[in-house]
Amino acid sequence: MSDLQTPPGSTDKTYTVTVHVAAPGTPILQPENTEAQQSGFGHVYYSIGDGQTERGYGFSPIESGISGPGRVVRNEHRTYQNPAYSRTMQISESQYEALREFGEAGLNKNEKYFNLQYRGATNSCIDFTWGALNHAGMHRERQLPLGAQRQDKDFDGAVKPLDNIREFQRIPDPMPGSPHNREQESPLPERTLWQRMISDNAVPPDDVTEPSRLAAAPAAAERKPFDDAVLNQLYAALQNGDSRALDQIGQQFNQSEEGIRLAERSAQLLVEQHAAVQREYDQAPALVRG
Repeated sequence: MSDLQTPPGSTDKTYTVTVHVAAPGTPILQPENTEAQQSGFGHVYYSIGDGQTERGYGFSPIESGISGPGRVVRNEHRTYQNPAYSRTMQISESQYEALREFGEAGLNKNEKYFNLQYRGATNSCIDFTWGALNHAGMHRERQLPLGAQRQDKDFDGAVKPLDNIREFQRIPDPMPGSPHNREQESPLPERTLWQRMISDNAVPPDDVTEPSRLAAAPAAAERKPFDDAVLNQLYAALQNGDSRALDQIGQQFNQSEEGIRLAERSAQLLVEQHAAVQREYDQAPALVRG
């Protein structure tokens, strides 16, 4: 989605924003690596362009987990491969500057616009991206009775990454009819059962509508959806929107062997990404850096 170029010789700039939704399991490829990592929980982030340069911003925990100190990461639109959904909209210069200002503040660890304490259910990459859009005056619209519409100026997104696709589609085009307005979808990557649970809509209950299963309906209603106790706790917390329970589950996961291994891999990935971005920045002409 980075091929939006201003025609050669033109003095007018074309400003755009692209919102990206990556599903769990999406490959993450650093420029210096030949083997891709995978997104564990999915990701939502955005990039902006002026027809010559595209820069991106996303929010992640410093150490892998559901809660803890967070950081804004630059140019993830270059490392996440084939996200499930991307939407590009042409915007005004003032909207471009607002989106740039929001992202750069976070990169500089300035919490003027966004709290950098990561909490998976209440202050995540999803909240960060919606916060940037709202800051630029790009709000989701809701359809009300009698054909009325309402802007949700404080909407901070759906909890699950893929659920935000339909919400992004509810943002009116700032410049309707622009040839730069477009959507792109990619096939979902392979995902584990728990990855589907944290990114898709609710796992459907067993079908008890057939006559042969009606007698088993009470038992089916009492049966847990998973054999694993932690997955059942996570499922219940997600369905109830219980952020406190999600934080507790995240803290327990961070202290587990699997959580520690994932944190180590995540830390290594961040170091490699920041090193690659710094090298690219150092090599760029001073005009492009601004």
